[in-house]
Amino acid sequence: MKQEYIQQMFEQAADEFAANVAISHRDRRVTYAALESESNRLANFLLDSGAAKGSIVGILAEDPLVTISAIIGVLKAGCVFVPFDPRSPVKRLAALVGEVSPKWFVVESKFFSIAGEVAGGAAIDIRVVIPDGGEEYATYTNSTRPVVSSMPDDLCYIYFTSGSTGRPKGIVGRLKGIDHFIRWEIKTLGIGPECRASQLITPSFDAYLRDIFVPLCAGGTLCVPDTVDTVLDGSQLVEWLSQQRISLVHCVPSLFRLINSQEAGANSLAELRYVVMSGEALLPADVGRWVESHGDRTQLVNFYGPTETTMTKFCYFVQPEDKDRRLIPIGKPMEGARALVVSPKGEACPPGKIGEIYIRTPFRTLGYYGQPELTSEVFVPNPFNNDPNDLVYKTGDLGRVLDDGNFEFLGRKDHQVKIRGVRIELVEIENLLRRHESIGDVVVVAREDTEGNKFLCAYVVLDQQVDTVELKSFLSDLLPESMVPSAFVVMDALPRTISGKVDRNLLPAPGHARSLSRSFVAPRTPVEMELAAIWAEVLGIPEIGIRDNFFASGGHSLLATQLISRTRTAFGIDLPLRALFNKPTVEGLSLIVTQMQLEQENQQELEHLISEIAHLSAEDLQGALNKESRS
Repeated sequence: MKQEYIQQMFEQAADEFAANVAISHRDRRVTYAALESESNRLANFLLDSGAAKGSIVGILAEDPLVTISAIIGVLKAGCVFVPFDPRSPVKRLAALVGEVSPKWFVVESKFFSIAGEVAGGAAIDIRVVIPDGGEEYATYTNSTRPVVSSMPDDLCYIYFTSGSTGRPKGIVGRLKGIDHFIRWEIKTLGIGPECRASQLITPSFDAYLRDIFVPLCAGGTLCVPDTVDTVLDGSQLVEWLSQQRISLVHCVPSLFRLINSQEAGANSLAELRYVVMSGEALLPADVGRWVESHGDRTQLVNFYGPTETTMTKFCYFVQPEDKDRRLIPIGKPMEGARALVVSPKGEACPPGKIGEIYIRTPFRTLGYYGQPELTSEVFVPNPFNNDPNDLVYKTGDLGRVLDDGNFEFLGRKDHQVKIRGVRIELVEIENLLRRHESIGDVVVVAREDTEGNKFLCAYVVLDQQVDTVELKSFLSDLLPESMVPSAFVVMDALPRTISGKVDRNLLPAPGHARSLSRSFVAPRTPVEMELAAIWAEVLGIPEIGIRDNFFASGGHSLLATQLISRTRTAFGIDLPLRALFNKPTVEGLSLIVTQMQLEQENQQELEHLISEIAHLSAEDLQGALNKESRS
C-alpha cells in the first residue's frame, strides 16, 4: 500500500471535512476546502515557476492563514520549508538565510521590504511569492491537487536553534518524522473533528507543526488568538480559551503557569480536555495548583524530546498525586522510540543512577544542515551493538530511569538552557557581548524568578561605562528577543574556581548586586510606594527605584502579567498589559494608574448622577430645571 505523508493526511481530512472550519482567527473562518484550495494554488505556482523537488523555500509571515497554507503548499510541491520570524533583527535573519540560501520566498506583503534586505546576498534569481497581495500570484488560479511523489527520507523542513559557536544550527526534518509523530498523538489522545486546538507558539519553532497538524489532520479546528498580547496576558488568555471552547492546548510549562495563576470561574476552561506541555520542566507545585482549582477533568500531559529527534519522543500522563513528587517524570519512550541512560564511562545506567539520555529512533531528523561534523558529534553509532548504521542521539540532558520504568529529566550537562521553551546556547550570547567595546568579561546564566520561571541574566565586567539600554539595543540587532538577557549585573570581577572557571554558584542574585540602571530614586507618592512594593515582590528583590526599568531588573513577559494582575487588584482598575511595555518604570506606570483612577472616579460620579436623575419624577425633574433656570 502506498505510504501517505503529512500533506496527504491533510488532503484526506480536507476531502472528508470540506465544509468544516479548519482555522479560526479573529473574524475569519477558513474551511478545509478553502485551505486545501489555497495550498494547492501555492504548490502549483511554485512548480510551474520552476521550483523542483527539494528546493528550499523560505517563509516570512506572521498571518496564520498565509503561514499555514504556505507550509502545506510547500510540502505538496515536494519542497523544503524554512519559517523565519519576521520580527527578528534583520542581521539575525540575514545570517539564517545565508545558512540555507533559499531560492524561493513566500512573503506576507507587509514584510516584502524585509525579504529584500535579508535575501540580497543569499542567492541569485530569488523568486518571491506574495500570497496576500502580489499581482503575479493574484492572477494564478490553478488549485488542482498536484501530484508529487514522496519518499520517507525526503527533506521537508529546516528549523533553527542556537549554536554554541555563534553560528545558528539548522535542523533538517524528514517526512516520515512528522508523519509518525502526528499519527501517534492523534491516536494517543483520541483527537477527532470535535477538537478545538489553540495555537500559541511562533511558527519559527518545530512545535508549531504539532500545533497545526494534529487538529488539521483529524478534521478539527485550529484556533489562533487575535494578538500576541492575548497570549501574554493571563486573564485575557483564559477568557479567550474559554470563549473559543478550546479542548486541546499545547504550551510550555511557564505559559501553563500563567494560565494556572488565574482564578477559575464557574465556566472557566469548561471544555478543556488536554494540556500538553514540553520544552521545560513541569513543576509539581504547578500540578498541585491546577488540581486544586480544576480537579482532574483536564488531563495534563508531559512531553519530552529534542528537536533533533523530531518534536517529542517521551510521554507521561500526569496524575493528581504527582503533586507530591520531587519532579514530574517525562515518562517512557513513545511507540517508535527507545531510550537509555548512559554513564560517563559509556555504560548503561541501572534504575536510579544518573547519566546522559540517549534516544534511538528511526524517526529522528537528518541532523544539522551543512554541518556534517556537528551532526556526527551528536548522532553516534549505538555503543551497545556493532551496527554502524544504528544511530542514537546524545541529548546532552541528564536523567535517570525510575523503578517504574519512567524517565526523569535532571537538567543539562553543559550550559545550554531553555527559556519558555526556546533552546539557547549561553555561549552564543557571551560571544556576542564580548564584541561590545565596553565589556571586559562576561558570563550569562539562567536564573529563576519567585514563580519558578527562568530568565537570562548577564554578569559583566566593564572596561568603560555603559547602560542596560545600550547593551540590550546592541544585542537586539543580532539576536531574537528570547536570547536578550532580562537583567545585567556589573561586577568588579567574575568569581572563579581554583581551575579558573567561572564559579556560577557565587554569582549574586540580580536584585542584590549593582545593576547597570541609573541611580536609585525612592518612591515619593502613595501610588509609587504601593507600586514599588508590588514590583519588589514580583521581581524578588529588596527594593526598586521609581526609575528602574522593570525588564532591566529581571522582569520578563510572564512576570509582567503577574505584576499587571496584582496592580489591577490593588488599585481596582483594568490596567492593560501594554501599559507596562510602554511605561516600564514605577514612575511612568504610576502616572497611568493615577489617570485611570481619576477617570474611573469621574465615570462613577457620572453614573451616580444619572442614577439619581432616573429616580426623579417628572414633576421633581421639571422643578429642579426651573430652579436651575432661575438661579
